[in-house]
Amino acid sequence: MKKIRCNLKNLMDKKQLSQYQLGKETGLSINAIGRLYREEFDRIDCNTAEVLCNYFGCDLCELFPLKAVSSMRMLGSEFRKRYADGERDFFEVDLSESDLSGLCLTDLNLTGAILYKVIFRNTNLSNANLDKADLRETDLEGATLNGASLKSAKLGEANLQTAKLIYAELVDADLSGACLQNSELQWANLSGAILKTAKLHNAKILRANLRKVDLTNAELSKAELRWVDLREAKLINANLSNAELEANCLVGADLNSANLSNANFNKTDLSNANLSHANVTKTNFSNTKLDYANLSLTNLTLAKFNNACLVGANLRDCNLGGCNLSGTNLSNADLTNVNLRSAVLKDANLSCSTMKFADFKYADLLGANISGVNLDDTYLEGATMPDGSIHDDFSNT
Repeated sequence: MKKIRCNLKNLMDKKQLSQYQLGKETGLSINAIGRLYREEFDRIDCNTAEVLCNYFGCDLCELFPLKAVSSMRMLGSEFRKRYADGERDFFEVDLSESDLSGLCLTDLNLTGAILYKVIFRNTNLSNANLDKADLRETDLEGATLNGASLKSAKLGEANLQTAKLIYAELVDADLSGACLQNSELQWANLSGAILKTAKLHNAKILRANLRKVDLTNAELSKAELRWVDLREAKLINANLSNAELEANCLVGADLNSANLSNANFNKTDLSNANLSHANVTKTNFSNTKLDYANLSLTNLTLAKFNNACLVGANLRDCNLGGCNLSGTNLSNADLTNVNLRSAVLKDANLSCSTMKFADFKYADLLGANISGVNLDDTYLEGATMPDGSIHDDFSNT
């Protein structure tokens, strides 16, 4: 059986609000606020709910969650005793704010447990079942969660610094704002997980499944992500500066306005990805697939594209001045109004690409394939043409 609860106390605690302050700022009566704060209510007033949701910027289900009433409140001391006596099934137990640091708690069943603000520092929770558990603001720094199942778990604002989550199942888990700096997520499954604003600086994520993960505004600087499935992932405005992203699959990923400076995408598949407005200063795209990717309005001047594949890519209004694009496949790409001044395009494939108003002044096109290309309205002053000649027709400059 489940019951509608009120999360007003937690929302107020986060903002360090008193009932008086909330009443003054929302116009709600102190009595109405007090009843919700103490969860002493038998009905929900629509106007009150609307005012509070708008004030805290939350959904109705966050303010009034539906929770099982069977959750059994248990003190940490009692829990430790029961575990020592061999008990392993603690389904939907309520251990909120308990200190369980430094313990060995392997093979536990904590499905649906309320573990809000529990301290699990350096605790071994290997192979534990934490599906649908409430781990918001839980301290799991240095914890071992290898092989643990955390499907649909709530880990918002949780501290997972240096935690080990090797082979962990985090499908559809909510890790918004969680701290995962220096954590280990090798072979972990985070498909569909929410990691908005999560901190993953220096995290090690190898051969993991992050398909359709939401990493909007996440901090991933210097993170190591190799052989990771990031298909259709959201990395909007994420910080991936100096990150190692070799041999990943980012097909259809959204990296709009992401910081990719000094990141290494060598041998990565970014086909159909959106990199519009991204910061790619000194980014390495060598041997990378960018077929049909959107790179419009992106400054690519210091990026490396050796032997990259950009078939059908959208490069409209891009700045590629001085870039080395030797051997790059740009067939059928949209190069409208692109700046390729002084760029190196030796042996590049530019066949059937659109080059209207593209600037190739002083570019090196030696050996490039420009079959099917209309060079009318293209700026070629001083460019080295595919046959080695220097273009000296200044009529289109």
